[in-house]
Amino acid sequence: MSEAALYQQILGLTPPWNVSNVHLDEQHQRIIVIVEYAASSNIQCPICEAPSRHYDSRQRTWRHLDTCQYQTLIQANVPRIHCPTHGYQTLQVPWANESSRYTELFEMHVLTLLSMSTLNAVSRFFKLSWGAIDRIMERAVNRGLAKRGAVKTQHLLVDETALKKGHEYVTLLSNHEGQVLAVSEGRSATSFADCLAQLPANSVSHTQSVCMDMSPAYIKAARRHIPNAERKIAFDHFHIAKLLTEAVNKIRKADLFGLAPSMRQEAHRTRFSWLKRQENLCDTDKERVNKLVPAMMNTALAWYFKELARNIWYSNRVRGAKQRWSNWIALAKATELKPLIAVADTIENKLWGILNAMRFGLSNGLAEAINSQVRQLRVKAMGYRNSARFRRAILFHFGKLDMGFHQ
Repeated sequence: MSEAALYQQILGLTPPWNVSNVHLDEQHQRIIVIVEYAASSNIQCPICEAPSRHYDSRQRTWRHLDTCQYQTLIQANVPRIHCPTHGYQTLQVPWANESSRYTELFEMHVLTLLSMSTLNAVSRFFKLSWGAIDRIMERAVNRGLAKRGAVKTQHLLVDETALKKGHEYVTLLSNHEGQVLAVSEGRSATSFADCLAQLPANSVSHTQSVCMDMSPAYIKAARRHIPNAERKIAFDHFHIAKLLTEAVNKIRKADLFGLAPSMRQEAHRTRFSWLKRQENLCDTDKERVNKLVPAMMNTALAWYFKELARNIWYSNRVRGAKQRWSNWIALAKATELKPLIAVADTIENKLWGILNAMRFGLSNGLAEAINSQVRQLRVKAMGYRNSARFRRAILFHFGKLDMGFHQ
């Protein structure tokens, strides 16, 4: 079998595309495969398939998978035709996308390694620039989004993550299966609305719940774009627990100033014990905390309300939950502890969303897990040049898209 026939079979080419020659460049360790378009008549327009006139040809080169240690290039004079309806058009080659300088097989190999390694490592392995790899990823994500049909939007999760620490943010919209459905720049109402706009048409009409933090911007967007949002918005218990632990910590720090100097060191050792659940305290921690209760009554009271709120949430009794929360709010305000009163005010204002979360049995834990993986991705990549690349990488790794070339 000749070299031309071998590469004809390897590339899977059929007439009128034929391998005419194979050139070995030992100096640059390259193999150049010359492909010709044999047909000179009966050429069809690539858009409407109408018979068209051959106009001219332009030489183009694509990188293919390496042959042994040699870099393999495909070189062809690609015909241009003149269609009476669509004007001048370039014929589509069967081995590559029209806008790419790489063959489909080469791009898929790059994407496979990119899904398992970092952009920097893939860049060094293939000796490609970061920009070239990013364009391959961009084309892959665009293919995946174009082929994406119906997605599951019954239970949506909304969260935010930082492009850089304390700087730019992006909004992530995912579903209960851990699939990132959309990513948009910022963390405003417009950002959330943009995420919803990226979903297939009428997807939001099937939404039964939207789990989020208590961001006023996200609430505003949900009310505007999701039907009956008041019955679907659910606030994750993690954010309520976070507010309560912060309140306990503030009250503990205030109590320290009222302690005798001899007790402050022992009180400092219990700083993390006050933040734990009762069942997670070891015997030593319980003993230390119990000794300090008479001297730190405000802290002990705040800790009691934290545990009481947790019991209400995890009681698995939705009926009567509104009354139990109302009683908790009234008692918390009666303590006259400002940090605890602030939390009580927040819970009172957002009680409708808390009750929705209890009714649905929802948690934003999956969104937080995705957020954690996205942060690891950012650290592994040593940061991203801009928000567009960051958003693209999130969809590439967590969008569960079909990024192949064919249906």
